[in-house]
Amino acid sequence: MIDDLKIPEGVGQTALVVAWMRQMESQRPDALFQDPFADVVLRVIAEDRSFTEVSQMVTRASSSTREYPAYFAVRTRFFDDELRSAMGSGIRQVVTLAAGVDGRTVRLDCPPGTRWYELDLPDMTAFKDALIAHSGLAPACERRGVAGDLTADWSRALREAGFDPARPTAWLVEGLLMYLSDEVGDALLAELSALSAPGSRIMLEQLETAMLGEEGRPSRDRLASQGARWLSARDDLRPWLAGHGWAAEVYSGADPRIGHGRTVSRLPACWVATGTLTGRADVTPAA
Repeated sequence: MIDDLKIPEGVGQTALVVAWMRQMESQRPDALFQDPFADVVLRVIAEDRSFTEVSQMVTRASSSTREYPAYFAVRTRFFDDELRSAMGSGIRQVVTLAAGVDGRTVRLDCPPGTRWYELDLPDMTAFKDALIAHSGLAPACERRGVAGDLTADWSRALREAGFDPARPTAWLVEGLLMYLSDEVGDALLAELSALSAPGSRIMLEQLETAMLGEEGRPSRDRLASQGARWLSARDDLRPWLAGHGWAAEVYSGADPRIGHGRTVSRLPACWVATGTLTGRADVTPAA
């Protein structure tokens, strides 16, 4: 049991469902990755009576999302590979926005000198820090949990934690943009771009616009049962990123080129993108 630990509600709880999917993938003989941290997260909420309600929520959501795991496995592996590529190119500063209970800082092989910032809301950051300590898993890098609000002055919190905008950065924006309005998402990308030195890399995900229409209604209803909802989607990721200085490649989540032989369901219909900074946005980040 972890004393005085509260599981965040809403979007934070959807992160636990994704942890279940990553745990399930790790158990496959042909697993695209191994995630021991997901196993720790789910064991904690299953064994601690104070987490009974959340554990039941994860069980209910898991049983109703049988078509989703292939997508989340492919998404995870795609971003794993892109992060490895970025670090292999010499980048030693990594930032995950809305890090949730992602386990990459304890499961990816990071080159010596890698500093990885995991930014999320204060309650989620505290939850994640406690889980990392409780897990006994050794971080594969210098991990720094950062408490910040991505709809407010998050870059100040990142800088105060030691982030250096003069160094190339690998940015991971996974499972986030769809929970932000278009306006907030635009502001976040502008701020992120302004904080990025030449040679920086970006990896992000966003919904296809169809998911906000009738096709996406079942998925939205399921999400609402977990206390969260989607606020945005877009089909123009490549020009959107280019407008902020990034040359990007964009793939459908069901694209066989990134599927490693997996057949991915139409739902949820998402894009994943990876890009390199080729210019600097004309935005000055907050000091």
